[in-house]
Amino acid sequence: MSDKNIYPCALLINDIHVSKDNIPEAKANWNEALQVCDERGIKLILVGGDLFQSRSSQNLDILLAIYDMLAIADNRGIKIVLANGNHDKVNQEAIRGYCHVYGQFDNVAVVDDFLTITDDQWDCAIHMIAYFPESGSFTSKLNALITGGLDEERKNLLYIHEGINGALAHSSDNELPANIFGDFDKVFVGHYHNRCLVKGSNVEFIGSSRQHNFGEDEEKGYTLVFNDGSHEFVKNQANTRYQVIDVPANKVDIHLSDRLEEIREDGRYKVKVRVHSTNADAASIDKSKLLDSGAMKVEIITEEPEIREIVSSSLFEKFDNNKIQENYKEFCRVKDIEDPALGLSYLAKIDKNVEAK
Repeated sequence: MSDKNIYPCALLINDIHVSKDNIPEAKANWNEALQVCDERGIKLILVGGDLFQSRSSQNLDILLAIYDMLAIADNRGIKIVLANGNHDKVNQEAIRGYCHVYGQFDNVAVVDDFLTITDDQWDCAIHMIAYFPESGSFTSKLNALITGGLDEERKNLLYIHEGINGALAHSSDNELPANIFGDFDKVFVGHYHNRCLVKGSNVEFIGSSRQHNFGEDEEKGYTLVFNDGSHEFVKNQANTRYQVIDVPANKVDIHLSDRLEEIREDGRYKVKVRVHSTNADAASIDKSKLLDSGAMKVEIITEEPEIREIVSSSLFEKFDNNKIQENYKEFCRVKDIEDPALGLSYLAKIDKNVEAK
């Protein structure tokens, strides 16, 4: 296939997480995806799991919002393939989930267990597997897809929604090993919201379609797959972004306030300020000033210095009233307490109360 015939043939999007509290954000997210399709001549959107947020139930507003989103795509001549993610099912091992409600749309297909999508003009085949538990039946679904025969004449791309070892800082026994995907040329994965490559493998987590909270990075958006099997990331520009600013207590000044005001004027960010301070300095930090300047949240993170050992004592040493008072005096010296007399007066009563009993 010559370069002049290479074009984007599908847009991948996952982890939209529509809930009753974020319908405007989800619609903005979806409309931007449609805009990208219009600009790049794409007629196919693949939704790789977690279209919904709640696992337990969906209210009417959510169902109608997604109905409208799919109808808009239909009006633009865009076909949709939906794969259930773990948030899209009540029973995680079930074939059918919430996405199946929309399976009768003329432009919508829903993945039951797995589905292969290709075209005569493509040098790749895109295989999708719906979510099934990593420690449950997912592996059998994967093996069934592979056993059924991958396309030997094309690049085989896989799009899934699973936890895979190597994507997070700490791996889990419930995650899948990356080496089970060796039959594929490339594996695109949703589920974890931050983009990353699994080292030493063909696995790439493509990230959620927008930021959902302060714990996520800004590299969110859409993955375009080209008919030669290559791909491109397009960053989300439509949704509000979340930014965390970490500062020491001595940098909470006019410069920080000016920075917050500039970010607020930009209008694209919600900002959380984390101030790192000692307990002694924490009370002097004016949180309201930072909030007035544009911060959405302000957290004070107290960092106490390492506690010094005051008096070395043997495990078998008698720890009587005199020893307690000795340690208390040393404590006062370390903490710069000028007059320990009041504390000593209370400690002196301990022996008297014991003798009275």
